[in-house]
Amino acid sequence: MKLILKICLLLLPITGYSDYIRTGPVQYESCLWSFVIEICGWKEADSYLRGGKLYQFKTRYDNREIIEVVNNGKICYSNTVPGIIYYKGEKKSRTDEIRFNCRSVR
Repeated sequence: MKLILKICLLLLPITGYSDYIRTGPVQYESCLWSFVIEICGWKEADSYLRGGKLYQFKTRYDNREIIEVVNNGKICYSNTVPGIIYYKGEKKSRTDEIRFNCRSVR
């Protein structure tokens, strides 16, 4: 009976684990317009606004929440937090994509 239970547990999908762990700060793309030239760079953020409440960025991400992984699997891009981005309580920008250093755990 124990053997059958162990086999069933091995065949069930593991949904409680994340695929990527954030290992660095979250960044958002900030752009400045000067006449017809757009200058963009990445700036750090620590929270986002959703439903009138500030939330900290999470540490673990599922594979479905990551849209792109670059730099040999070290930088993840995600669009899971569309809206207003804050840094140290100060409103910074509205964005629909963030990036962060990450590592795969699978």
